Amino acid sequence: MATLLSEAVSADGRCRAVLTVLPDRPSLADTLTLTLDITCPEGVSVEFPPFGERLGELEIIDIQTTDRQLVLTAIPQRSGKTPIWAMTIQCGEQQIDLPAAELNIAAEIDTENASLDDIGLVTEPIPLPKWHIYAIIAALVLISLILFWLFYRRKRTELSAEIHSLSAQELALRRLAELLESRKQESDVKGFFVELSDIVRWYVERLTGIRAPELTTEEFLNKIARPQQPTRFAGSLETLAPFLESADAVKFAKHVPTNDEIMLAFRRAENFVRKSQERNGG
Repeated sequence: MATLLSEAVSADGRCRAVLTVLPDRPSLADTLTLTLDITCPEGVSVEFPPFGERLGELEIIDIQTTDRQLVLTAIPQRSGKTPIWAMTIQCGEQQIDLPAAELNIAAEIDTENASLDDIGLVTEPIPLPKWHIYAIIAALVLISLILFWLFYRRKRTELSAEIHSLSAQELALRRLAELLESRKQESDVKGFFVELSDIVRWYVERLTGIRAPELTTEEFLNKIARPQQPTRFAGSLETLAPFLESADAVKFAKHVPTNDEIMLAFRRAENFVRKSQERNGG
């Protein structure tokens, strides 16, 4: 039976999101299935948040989506309490802010009751000469390095091919998802906001050619509000302006934001990327 992790409704109460997990008592030996079900009126479009290769301490190995359901297959990387980050689901003009949740991953072995007392040795092992041990260790290290290099080169080639096939919007949303999953805001709030605003400015530069990273916030907003951009960012500046101001407050005015302010800034950046690209025909 699936266990409920988190649920929420939209502001108008017409749409509901429910996140569940199988098995109900997960352990390190299990493959987890996280299911996000959306209930909303017929004809309302649903946009799920983007996911990278990880969700906190879970490694995502498969993603399946339908109009009203998203299913993640994941493998836990460690035992203990594992956070599941808050998510934002867009349902037509409304959005559902699904709160964060927490999984308790059990260890594969009950370490409190485990014992080696019943294990006996028939004979003492014959010790190998020391140079044999060193040779085996060296061979194992060399083989591990070769395998790691081959794996790294293959992954880098696959990642490069994948990135070249993505649009500016897809790349920006992917970078935003990876930044949130890195949990950088817990250890380096200023660095988190610097990277968050850099992603937004990079995205604008990709769409317009404006050298966004070299401009102040005021210069940046003035440039993208010019008549040359009549529809590209129409309706998005009310989201972008407060986001950049909050980022500047953290980067330059030493403001220490609350968790709610951090997530609000992230959602504003994500919504700006989504809405401006939609108005640009992407």
